[in-house]
Amino acid sequence: MGSPIVPVSAPTTVVKWVLDTRSLWPEAKETKDLQTAASRALALLTPEEQQGVLRFYHVKDAKLALGSSLLKRLAISTYCGVGWDAARWTRDARTKPVFLLPDASEPLLFNVSHQAGLVVLLAVHGPPLGTAIGVDVVCPPERRSRDHAMIAADGWPQYVDIHADVFSPGEAARLKALPFIRLDRLLSYFYSLWCLREAYVKMTGDALLALWLRELDLRYFAPPGEVPPDDRGFEIWFREKRVDDVDMRLEWLLDEYMVCTAVRWGKAYEEPDEGIADMAKPFTHLKMDQVLADAEAAREMKR
Repeated sequence: MGSPIVPVSAPTTVVKWVLDTRSLWPEAKETKDLQTAASRALALLTPEEQQGVLRFYHVKDAKLALGSSLLKRLAISTYCGVGWDAARWTRDARTKPVFLLPDASEPLLFNVSHQAGLVVLLAVHGPPLGTAIGVDVVCPPERRSRDHAMIAADGWPQYVDIHADVFSPGEAARLKALPFIRLDRLLSYFYSLWCLREAYVKMTGDALLALWLRELDLRYFAPPGEVPPDDRGFEIWFREKRVDDVDMRLEWLLDEYMVCTAVRWGKAYEEPDEGIADMAKPFTHLKMDQVLADAEAAREMKR
């Protein structure tokens, strides 16, 4: 971080950030304690945003909300050439967060996900018209004890069936047919599919209860670094037709997290190879002290 404001006329740029909130403000044992422990960070938010953070019962959830709000504002301020106070996002008709300039143009697409203390942000600055993005992060170890107990009690097929309402019939069948014995390996495939689906659905702007959810069929998926038992490349199918215009990438973060990015480039994108290459770059790990310093500098710069 610490970079200057990027001109609005800059070429298409992919931004991938991650912020680990687990060790932040250890003195805050309850959410209300953040008003003192995280006063510097909260001061960068509007009263409404502060209330949104402090409404969480668990302090770990409040820290995630605070980190998410800061990253969204920082991305907007950094890449859209606006001051911190003007870097306010709103929601579109489908409740997806967006930032619009006075002429209604959208210079930066962004999407945020958080899980088990980690906040991840995916953004595309200068997106071609029609581009859509989504990101999701999962932490399989977070639910390991619960998952192991459920599988031990009911078996792997029943565990899959419990979640089958958000999978396609083909996906559920593939999960049940996995030829592995170790529960953690089975679960790594389960959470890979879950992460892939969440990122895709977030890219579309629809909720997980979208009517077409079971018509999306992700095939030949595997955890990052593994080859699926089918020994074939990952494929996306929707309503029995193959989808070839979406770039999806699944990777490990900090050993125990999986993150998936999904981008459908707009029709006007004349150099798709450049955009796809950008998607392969690693996530940048941010430190809260630098985030706050950059945010405060952006606020002062545009007063």
